[in-house]
Amino acid sequence: MPEKPLVAHSLAEAYLYLMATPCASCGQGLLKGSDARVVSKREEGVTVTIAATCAACHADTTKWFLLPGDLTSEEKGETAIVNPTDEPSGILDVGQWIMLFRMITEAAAKETDKTEARHLGIEAAQCLEEALKFYDDVDSDLPPSEAFFTDASRNRLREAPEQFSKRRLIDLRAKLPSMAAMRASVSVRKKKRWWRRRE
Repeated sequence: MPEKPLVAHSLAEAYLYLMATPCASCGQGLLKGSDARVVSKREEGVTVTIAATCAACHADTTKWFLLPGDLTSEEKGETAIVNPTDEPSGILDVGQWIMLFRMITEAAAKETDKTEARHLGIEAAQCLEEALKFYDDVDSDLPPSEAFFTDASRNRLREAPEQFSKRRLIDLRAKLPSMAAMRASVSVRKKKRWWRRRE
């Protein structure tokens, strides 16, 4: 194994990591992943590799992820659950989740297919919920320093701290339908994987 696998809560989180991670070669383009390939299945989880290409310079790379479970629901094409636990991500920081929320919300607004737009709405809502998992249950309106893994997110906090306001994120989440309501309105996608939509 050429590198230590990144620990993700789901295959969906692994693909979102690629969407939010700049290319190591050019530092600009985000990574576009192909289908995951299972490398091993052990008691601690499933190890997969995802070949990815930079959207800007087209450099190729391969990322390794350790995932819990057996990927059954995601292989069937069911609506992806990003993180079924209460613990925050260890591979995407609060700033990246907020960025992903914005990116996916913008994609949903441009989507003409109502079912696809609802799927995107579910993804966006989950990104917002993942961002909120980093906030302490205290009076501070901003996330703690350990919620930031990347220089880009730290820079955004310095430049626009209002974007990280817990109250703002809670207000944004309140405007969205509940996860249960959104899932109930979405049919199962049988052919097109959710991470292939933005090709």
